[in-house]
Amino acid sequence: MARRQSCARILMYHGVGVEAAPALANQVRYLARNFKIVSFAVMVDRLAANRAIAANEIALTFDDGLRNNLTVVYPILKELQLPATFFVCPALIGSGQWLWNHEMRCRLKTLSNDALVDIRTTLLAPDPSANGIVEWMKTLRLPQRRRAEECIRLATPVFNPTAAQRQAYDIMDWNELRSLDPGLIMIGSHTMTHPILTTLSTGEISSELRDSRILLEKELDRGADFFCYPNGSYDARVYDAVKNHYRAAVTTETGVLNGKDPLDLHRLPRIPSAENPALTAWRLHRPEA
Repeated sequence: MARRQSCARILMYHGVGVEAAPALANQVRYLARNFKIVSFAVMVDRLAANRAIAANEIALTFDDGLRNNLTVVYPILKELQLPATFFVCPALIGSGQWLWNHEMRCRLKTLSNDALVDIRTTLLAPDPSANGIVEWMKTLRLPQRRRAEECIRLATPVFNPTAAQRQAYDIMDWNELRSLDPGLIMIGSHTMTHPILTTLSTGEISSELRDSRILLEKELDRGADFFCYPNGSYDARVYDAVKNHYRAAVTTETGVLNGKDPLDLHRLPRIPSAENPALTAWRLHRPEA
């Protein structure tokens, strides 16, 4: 009988609403019972040293630096004393701004179908839906994307986020980040402003990566060795820059870490979580599900 291959896994989360807190708590308790939850740094140390991958190890990661990671996720992790990594965008911290894609999607969803068609015609976007326009904007060069953002803001002058939207998309401030126990929560970089890095110039890429790490380390007085690609997007230029600035990086590519396939510390795959604990459990064994 063939020996079963040991696998480690990195789980990917984003925001978690108040209503999803019980499901997350149940999910994390399931993980703690059935797997060994370790910090991302511990996992990277083992991989970097070419030591055997420990079976059933999991690292938890949360992207975007959303305030609900503090108010909803952190109390659960603290109660259970489980480590996790939060990937944040330091230029947005304390600015009152959201990630640009969250803001644009919420603004567009306030418009009528006719108004969306008008926006689509003005921008020359291929899809008139709110999600379609945002996905198209992700392909634009930075100056073009910013012009598209301004066009959408002009079309939604009375936009005022609801309480539910703020709970979903508000960003943590510096004091809130500093309040997180560094023994449990590691802070990594998600760029300065969450651009799609492949749409930037080489100089812009370097600035987003370099300045993000410098600012995080200055404000938090601790290292920021790890990186998460916004939208999972990278090309050869982005990859080389990430290697120059960070010890390891996670993608949105789906997969497990095993001893059979060569591992690239700057292209580590993750498994997307689901709100349904059963689906998350299934994905841990069938990541493509």
